[in-house]
Amino acid sequence: AVNAAVSMKTLSAPDVNKSYISLDTSNVETDEDGLPLRYDKDKIEMYWKKERGALNQRWAYFVGKAVPFLTRLVTLFIADGKIEDRHVPGLAKQAREDMQDLGPTFIKLGQMMSVRPDVLPKPALDELAVLQDSVIPFDTQVAIQQIEKELNGPLGQFFTSISEKPVAAASLAQVYLATLNDGKDTKVAVKVQRPDVLSTVSKDLYVLRRAAEVFQGLAERFIPQQRTNYVALLNEWAIGFYTELDFMNEANNQQRLRDILIDNEVPYITVPKVYRDLC
Repeated sequence: AVNAAVSMKTLSAPDVNKSYISLDTSNVETDEDGLPLRYDKDKIEMYWKKERGALNQRWAYFVGKAVPFLTRLVTLFIADGKIEDRHVPGLAKQAREDMQDLGPTFIKLGQMMSVRPDVLPKPALDELAVLQDSVIPFDTQVAIQQIEKELNGPLGQFFTSISEKPVAAASLAQVYLATLNDGKDTKVAVKVQRPDVLSTVSKDLYVLRRAAEVFQGLAERFIPQQRTNYVALLNEWAIGFYTELDFMNEANNQQRLRDILIDNEVPYITVPKVYRDLC
C-alpha cells in the first residue's frame, strides 16, 4: 500500500538549498541526453519526466532484488525475534551480490556502508569491504573511444603510450597510466568515467528517492517512535554522490590543493599537476 501511494506521487529531486554540500551552480552544461554535468535539481527532474518508462523498468529491477532480501530479513526476525549473529554473514553476502548486480550507484552505497561500524556488525562490514577492490573494469577499447571522443582526436595525438589495462578501477571510473606526447615523456594518470554512468546514476537517484519514500512511510506506520528522516539523509548523500561525477570540479579542487601546498612550501606531500587542455 505504501509503495502504491509513493508510485502515485511526483517525486522531486533533492533540493540543494537544503543541503550542506557546496556546489557551483553557475553555467550548468548538459550532455546529449539533457543531463546536467553538475548537479541541477530542475534539469534532473526534466530528465526523469522524459525517461519515465526507463525509470519504471529500473524501479522494477530494484524491487526484484530488494523484496527477496527484505522477505528473508523479516522472516528471520519473526522467527527469532531478532537477527541472530549466525545469519549475518549470509545476509551480508546476499546484500553485497545484489549491490554488484545493481551497478555503480549501489556499489558506491555499499562501499560507504562498509566503513560504518556504528551501523553494521563486523561480518557485514567485512563482506561489504569486498566492494572496495572487486569492481570489474570496463573494456579498454571502450575507454580509448571515450578518451578520443572527449579530446576530439586520435589517441596518438595526445599520448605516446597508454597501459593496456587500467591500473585502478572503481565504481565510477578507472585509471590508466600514460605518457604525454609532449617530447618530455611526461607520465600521467588518465581517469576515464564509466560509459553511461551519468544516465545510470540519475535513474538510480530516482529509484533510491522512491525507496526512501517507501521506507519512510513504513517507518512512520510501524515504528512511529523512530524519528529519523530517511528521505533527507538520502537527499544529502545523493547530491554529494552526483557531485563526484563532476570531474572538472575534481580537477579544480586538485589544482587548488596543489597550488596551496606549493605556495606554503609544504614538504613530503605531492599533488599531481592537472593538464587543463586534456580535461
